[in-house]
Amino acid sequence: MKSLLTLAVFVITNALVLNCNASEPVAEKSPAAKTYYSLLDISGKNTLTNARCATITNSGLTWELKTDDGGVHDKDNVYRWGGFGAEKTGTIFFDDWDSLLKAANTEKLCGFDDWRVPTIDELKTLITNTEKKPVINTAIFSLTQAMPYWSVSTYQNYPEHAQTVDLATGASNYYNGFRGDRLPLQLVRGNKK
Repeated sequence: MKSLLTLAVFVITNALVLNCNASEPVAEKSPAAKTYYSLLDISGKNTLTNARCATITNSGLTWELKTDDGGVHDKDNVYRWGGFGAEKTGTIFFDDWDSLLKAANTEKLCGFDDWRVPTIDELKTLITNTEKKPVINTAIFSLTQAMPYWSVSTYQNYPEHAQTVDLATGASNYYNGFRGDRLPLQLVRGNKK
């Protein structure tokens, strides 16, 4: 059974409201629809402090939250495209992100051992606010870099590229993703979309 935490209710500037009960999801208000988040600690318990993962209850996807400690989950780590889960189109593949996947699954980040690199459609679910920049909820994903992020998805017409989403602008492109470029990625788990 998930423990309950009692905290004061407060509003963060981008309209994110944290609920007093940690077993209740966090809600983001937007003109289109509300996005609800559940924050998890390293072991997978609901928390409002020291969160390492965020589950978007609307999609059922759980996302790694980056750190700023120089470790394997650090926000500044970048990877060339390819590795576990990458679509097999074209000839350019690297295995840079395999070390992140192995570490997250071995340590059972937030209690799970089925972490992977997201598809392009999954990565687009992190775009919650198209009316202001950045388009990602920075109250939850505070260490997101202002640059394109890798997906496992390829682009058939340009096999030397892979699809990306810029989490600062919301742009989803293949041309930002030459497979030899070093870009960040955000691990996900849950139902593959």
